[in-house]
Amino acid sequence: MLTLLLLIPLLGSLIILPMSNTLESKNQMKKIALTTSLINFFISLFLWYEFDTSSSAATQFQFVSEFNQLSFCHLNFGVDGISLYFVLLTTFVTPIALLSNYTNITKNLKLFLISFLVLETLQICAFVSLDLLLFYIFFESVLPILFIVIVIFGHGKDRFRSAFLFFLYTLAGSLPMLLSILVIYSYIGNTDFQLISLYEISLDSQKLLWLGFFVAFAVKTPLYPFIIWLPKAHSDSPLAGSILLAATILKLATYGALCLGMSQICAYKLSNSGDTLKLMIPNYY
Repeated sequence: MLTLLLLIPLLGSLIILPMSNTLESKNQMKKIALTTSLINFFISLFLWYEFDTSSSAATQFQFVSEFNQLSFCHLNFGVDGISLYFVLLTTFVTPIALLSNYTNITKNLKLFLISFLVLETLQICAFVSLDLLLFYIFFESVLPILFIVIVIFGHGKDRFRSAFLFFLYTLAGSLPMLLSILVIYSYIGNTDFQLISLYEISLDSQKLLWLGFFVAFAVKTPLYPFIIWLPKAHSDSPLAGSILLAATILKLATYGALCLGMSQICAYKLSNSGDTLKLMIPNYY
């Protein structure tokens, strides 16, 4: 079921991709994109309905999907009681964003629709990733697409400056998180959430790791004083881009702060040695 949520927007994009730019085809493309996003929303509602909220099951990841057929690529996805609602938010907002510019985007319509469908998949991937490195990849993968959306479909003379400021500022802000993830990998040899919870890292190292995550999430949320990119990105984006940015893109950082920055880096317990702390996944995992 989780795999369907990830693949359906991509399938809709592939259907739209070979279509021509005639007036009739444009109407069909809009209907396909909207229908695809609505189907995904109803699937997410069914996912919510099937989610086991009993005390024993709610502490585990559910609907886990793994792809490890390739030695260099191991994708691990699942939902818990927090990520589930972020997935619902994403699938709910995407059709609203498409409807907001349903009639006034006529030029490069195919690119517009495909961009938002791909964005939906990338956001869901970020919310359901069970690996720190995967989370970072999907966390940053929305930036190039939003950059294109602002440059091509935005308005105002400063949209190029706004797009570059948004892209470069948030990309640079996320580098401390990447560094923290690489340090964790050097300690443990893996970035899987649940494996991380079994290893011990010194308190001083954990403080530095937490700082790297905090800076990245503070820039992306954004928290004061890292807000310089936000007003221009909103004002120069198309309405659909501004809706998506406010409703879900910024929530990537909120989700990260809840599940990574606070829970996995700060929720620790004393180990038997007394001078190290053991990273642990909180009870809701």
